[in-house]
Amino acid sequence: MQKKMIKRVASLTMLILIPVILFAGVYGFVWWKVSQAADSFAKDVSPFVEMTYKQIHIDLAEAEVGLREMSFTPSGMEGEIGLQSVTVKAPSWGFLLELEEKLSKGELPESFNIDVKGLDINMQSGYMQDWGRMATDMQRQAGPGYDTLGCGDLQFFSVADIRKMGYSRLRSDVAIQYYFDKTDRQLNFDMQSKTAQMADMSLSLDVQVASDTLNMQTIVFAQPQLKRIETRFYDRGYNIKRNNYCADLNKESMELYRERYAGLFRKQLAYEGWTIPEPLFVALDGLNNPGGSMYLRVDMPQGFGMQSMALVQKPTDLIDALSPYVEFSGKPVQLDGVSWSEPDPEGQRLLHELRLGDNSADQPETSDLVLGEEAETVQPQQDLAVVESYRTESRRMRVEKSGKSFKDVEMPKLVSHLGEPVILYTYFGRKVQGKLISVTDKVVTVEHRLIDGRGTATYPIARDKIQSARLYY
Repeated sequence: MQKKMIKRVASLTMLILIPVILFAGVYGFVWWKVSQAADSFAKDVSPFVEMTYKQIHIDLAEAEVGLREMSFTPSGMEGEIGLQSVTVKAPSWGFLLELEEKLSKGELPESFNIDVKGLDINMQSGYMQDWGRMATDMQRQAGPGYDTLGCGDLQFFSVADIRKMGYSRLRSDVAIQYYFDKTDRQLNFDMQSKTAQMADMSLSLDVQVASDTLNMQTIVFAQPQLKRIETRFYDRGYNIKRNNYCADLNKESMELYRERYAGLFRKQLAYEGWTIPEPLFVALDGLNNPGGSMYLRVDMPQGFGMQSMALVQKPTDLIDALSPYVEFSGKPVQLDGVSWSEPDPEGQRLLHELRLGDNSADQPETSDLVLGEEAETVQPQQDLAVVESYRTESRRMRVEKSGKSFKDVEMPKLVSHLGEPVILYTYFGRKVQGKLISVTDKVVTVEHRLIDGRGTATYPIARDKIQSARLYY
């Protein structure tokens, strides 16, 4: 009887221990693989940054791994970047354990999550001083932006300025996820970021592809079509710090600074070619108030790809093509009435003088614009009307001086004008403008510069769809 009892106890013990041993074995193997991958990554980046971590996180049920209490020390610089945790989640352990190998082959999982928490950057560290100097050089080359308008004589914010606003450290969380729907052949991408006492941002994209297999070739070469965009921005403390800092530099109240900023903001938009209706401008300027927010959504059931982008000649064409829904500070706004024209070089000179506060510059004969502090007395509508009138008059004078303009031309004569500027109008109401590349019996091809200035794209148009053509000569 006693022997039977012992056998039962032993059998029961084995039934309990076997799963435990198997679990421990799997856990140990996964721990070893993650540790090996982390150490390999640390070795790869060691010429640029020294990486350390204190703990490995593993969740077998969720196919989730991560590292805890990480730190990065840039080579040759003082100070370290802290990171509370990095967590990676894939659809299966098989993919996760072979992640490096699969990614090297261009294979991607159907879903993937990366969660970064507690990214801690010390604004007073040595590496921020070095990076700040490099950023300053790049900012000088890029020129002044909107953020520093009316902020003393600053053209951009340096690391020192950010510290003076009250940011001794920046702490951020970032989460990135994507999911691939094989049935709809659609890639859904989401990103959220939060920076304490500064701002929250999120971005969501839906991209249609021409394949039910997800890999790098699918994304790059399979004619992706953008189907949906949704983005949000929330001010979480930066605006009030920036506004207070600039008001102190000017030795004025925050209210007076905001009035100064709004006036300069309006002028800079005008000098850069934008005409913005007053209600929209007020809503846009409100984004600079404490707690300001923005929401934008674009739905494109037919998709938006390179061919669609090729039809975009200027920023307002993009607005017309996308028809976005926009909210500022929780209130919907209409984009009707927004227009843009190529900035005139003289207008750019005036803008430069405006930023420098130079009131002594000669005024153009065709404009009675008032610069500097006197400009604050000019009514917004009057100011914008004068700028637009000047731009129109200046363009007219240049055209008259050159003797050239866009003129109607018969379709058979196009072939003798290859390489010249052309505007084509289709029966569907489309306008395609660029350089004439080729003309055949069936197709007319135009090359035009992309709106972001990063190159050109060629667009073939069926000849029987062209209603009229104009050439610049």
